[in-house]
Amino acid sequence: MRNLVRLSLLLGTQAIWVAPASAQTTAPVDERQPEEARRVELNEIVVTAQRREQSLQDVPISVRAFDAEAIAALNAQTVGDLDAFTPGLEINDTSVTQPRFSIRGVVTDDFGIGTEPSVGIFIDNVYSARTGASLIFFNDVERVEVLKGPQGTLFGRNTSAGAISITTNKPSQRVEAFGTVQYGNYDQVRIDATGNLPLTDTLAVRLNGSYNHRDGYLTDALTGEDREREGNISGRIAFGWTPTVDTDVYLTYDHDDTDKDGPTAVGISPYALSQDPFGPFSNDVINDRETRNLDGVTLTANHRLGDLTLTSISAYKTFETHNREDEDGTADPTRYFDTENIEHNESFYQEFRGSYEGERLTLLLGASYFWEDAEQTSAVTFLTDSVDNVLNRLAGLPLFTILQGQGLPVLGLTFEEDMNNFARNNSYAVYGDATYSLTDDLRLTAGIRYTHDDKRFTWLNGRFISAGLEAITAPGALYNGVLAAIGSDPVFPDGADISVATFYDALIGDIIFDEGALEGARVTRDESFDDVSPRFVIEYEPREDLLVYASAARGYKAGGFNSTEINSFFEPENVWNYEAGFKSELLGRRLRFNGSAFYFKYKNRQSISLEDDNTCTEGLCLPMYVTRSGDSDAWGIDLETQFRVSNDLTLSAIASYLDSRWVTRIERGIDISGQPTGAPELTAVLGAHYDHELANTSAIFADASYSYTGRGRLNDATRDKYASISNLVRPDVFDELDEPRNLINARVGWRSPGDRYQIALFVENLLDDQKVRTLGTLSAGTFQTPYVRLDKPRFYGISLSASY
Repeated sequence: MRNLVRLSLLLGTQAIWVAPASAQTTAPVDERQPEEARRVELNEIVVTAQRREQSLQDVPISVRAFDAEAIAALNAQTVGDLDAFTPGLEINDTSVTQPRFSIRGVVTDDFGIGTEPSVGIFIDNVYSARTGASLIFFNDVERVEVLKGPQGTLFGRNTSAGAISITTNKPSQRVEAFGTVQYGNYDQVRIDATGNLPLTDTLAVRLNGSYNHRDGYLTDALTGEDREREGNISGRIAFGWTPTVDTDVYLTYDHDDTDKDGPTAVGISPYALSQDPFGPFSNDVINDRETRNLDGVTLTANHRLGDLTLTSISAYKTFETHNREDEDGTADPTRYFDTENIEHNESFYQEFRGSYEGERLTLLLGASYFWEDAEQTSAVTFLTDSVDNVLNRLAGLPLFTILQGQGLPVLGLTFEEDMNNFARNNSYAVYGDATYSLTDDLRLTAGIRYTHDDKRFTWLNGRFISAGLEAITAPGALYNGVLAAIGSDPVFPDGADISVATFYDALIGDIIFDEGALEGARVTRDESFDDVSPRFVIEYEPREDLLVYASAARGYKAGGFNSTEINSFFEPENVWNYEAGFKSELLGRRLRFNGSAFYFKYKNRQSISLEDDNTCTEGLCLPMYVTRSGDSDAWGIDLETQFRVSNDLTLSAIASYLDSRWVTRIERGIDISGQPTGAPELTAVLGAHYDHELANTSAIFADASYSYTGRGRLNDATRDKYASISNLVRPDVFDELDEPRNLINARVGWRSPGDRYQIALFVENLLDDQKVRTLGTLSAGTFQTPYVRLDKPRFYGISLSASY
């Protein structure tokens, strides 16, 4: 609380720097303009947080907005680069196809197709059901809005924690062409090109293409090979048709082709090259790649009938992702373990809505439909050497070593187990939201959404896969001799030619996905969910530059299934969020100061937990992901301020305080009710934006941004997790995990008269403050090989831009 008071005083007195301000904050002022046009004031920020264009200061929601200039100032490639500069938002983007989004401490950490995100991602108003298709590269983006708190009434299903809305630029009747070439350390090359061309008086086309390549910033100490290499090619073509002044139609095709290294596991166990997270490491993962191929088509039509606007949004999207990553952080074949996520997804989204804006009444009515057909394979791969390690420690039976001694070349072969899932989901919704002005100063809003979800989910776990073991055969007599040596009866005809795979399957079977009687059987489950989510808001505007509001909103996330736990099921998640705040502009619109306080309570909050399956033998534990639900609550404060000091300089700051705790929760067999959920208490962003026009009408500009993220708050389950591997990990690694994070990004540049050309120098993570980002323990129980993944180091470079 002391820190919160200090922060409030700090913000109120403006003794701070800004984030390169949100959308449309600063523009150069022409000194030759009349006095009234040269007023020093903040520019208006326009958002669509309530599904219509409004000034940010008129929206009774806590919103963080970035326009194209703010995105460029941070050198952000995806929304994952914006989280450090959006207090209350956390995005773990170590994997671009399996990112995790969190708003106000609420996160969905299961990327399986049986569950849904708590943070809804919308691209041009189209819902992205899977995180694998949500972390897109920024191409010709107009703005990004981060809406905190439940947004179910206006945005729809699965926005119980909040929503992220990405809006791209639309075709226009202007001839435009512009491009940027960027070069940075680690041989990073990025090229963006955009063109806009009117084809007729009513038809225009807009094309955008982006190429991104970067060498790895980590190096395998044994092979010398780079890790964390990056590659992406993406593009968009959009047609805009305006047959009348009241009608516009947009048809857009998007494509994304990502090909990069899978997330790197840096070993910190006694079996790694070093126990130092920043020391030498080596991975021996096979075919370490993360790829995504995404295609999407969107058709949006708007027609205006006076104060009424009718809108139709139709979208079809398909994508396929592969992500294979090391899970042991060593180059030891007896401890080899990797995982792979393979997903194919098709979805269709349709929304119809009508909006009315009258003198006193603003009304939005709509209906939506979402269909999804998804397939996912969760694969784990061992080497026969590492399987031998498990069998030896579990049962004292190094089976493949024994067979190798009998002259069969069985070591060094791959051994894969798969869990296959199939999902078919349908979601229907109708909604309405109305705002009525009782007086010029007082407005009431009421909204409601009804959602119906149908889900069909299938699990299929088959026999292990090992082409190498299938290809090696021996007489049944050899296997019978091995069985006799371990005290078992013979099971094969002596003269029969039997593969090693058949022998192994008869004796052992699967290790991870050992489903017993369900092995090889399709298990299908159907579930339906219904939800009614309302929203209530009261707004009071005592004067033109001050808005005070209070709201209550309910959020909902559909129930679902754990993709690796056959016949698992969890109930829907819902939340009530209560919020009160103010938005103000002072000193002749030179100072903007907004704040809000909130409290929310979640019921059946879903998360997955990596826990032992109670088959521990002599310290060997086979882990599995299980779904845990619990209730949580939180309260907090969001503060935001911007101050235009002069025509050239704007300062601002944003901060968030959060106290998030479990109300009821058991994890790893430990009751952590009343304890923190893990989210940090304090996050803040400070910075400055400078833009000065020179005598020849060219200009110099500079941006600086500082982000602070406080310590994670531990509970007893997390401490138990740390304690379980304390004999394998240096104590300072745990300290690194929970240290505050400090990040500074900066940019300085020059642009020519008329903004035709621009050159800029940029740096991300100026202080090169590279921290341990996550701790991986998937192989800690089985092979004693925990590992970490690291934050990105300092990136810097130069960019050149030209426009026509």
